[in-house]
Amino acid sequence: MDYGYDYIYEYNYDYPVSHGNGGDAAVTILLTVYLVVLALILAFALASYIFHSIGLYTIGKRMGREHAWLAFIPFARDYFHGELAGEIPLKNKSIKNPGIWKLVLPIIYGAVAGVLFVFLFVAAIGAGAASSLSGNQMGGIMAFSTTLIALYIVILVFAVVYSAVYSVLRILIDIQIYEKFTTRNMAVVHSVLSGIIPLYEAICFFVMRNKPFNPGMEPQLTPPPVPPVYPGNKTE
Repeated sequence: MDYGYDYIYEYNYDYPVSHGNGGDAAVTILLTVYLVVLALILAFALASYIFHSIGLYTIGKRMGREHAWLAFIPFARDYFHGELAGEIPLKNKSIKNPGIWKLVLPIIYGAVAGVLFVFLFVAAIGAGAASSLSGNQMGGIMAFSTTLIALYIVILVFAVVYSAVYSVLRILIDIQIYEKFTTRNMAVVHSVLSGIIPLYEAICFFVMRNKPFNPGMEPQLTPPPVPPVYPGNKTE
């Protein structure tokens, strides 16, 4: 029996429109590249540390230096590196204990840079606050910004001077060591390249560790003590 009703059911579903996952893919690629680069940097640094330490250790042992194992200890290896060079003669003076200087210079730089930063930053805040309290807001901002710029310039100049001094010291140390195994000119070339090219110094020490010393550059090794001879002992 038909009552005139027409039942028609329609079902409509709204599915989310996918616009692709390009953003996620880009993030994944960037993260992968970052991890690969980080892994390469770490592997590079580890290889440099190992080659450099083995080279210093072997050269130190051949030169009769005690505590050659310092070549494998962070920070202590910087001291040992400088001590292998010995006293460095200059025109009118000489650098005694270059290992101590090589170890202490970065500490001095860090301490002085930290003090400069704190002092100048406090001075910048003080200059800005003084101008603001006088009712000149714009003057306070300008004073603070100017002092910060001065802070940046002072620290930058100090960093450049430190970098130059440390690089020269490192080159002089390397020259002293390299010329025990090669000519003076090649020692200078190797030392300059060691300060420019990463891993170069480590490879040089590793390659030269077993090379014969140049004539006149042989280390003066202390002979072992002679056992005492007592009266009545027979020697064969």
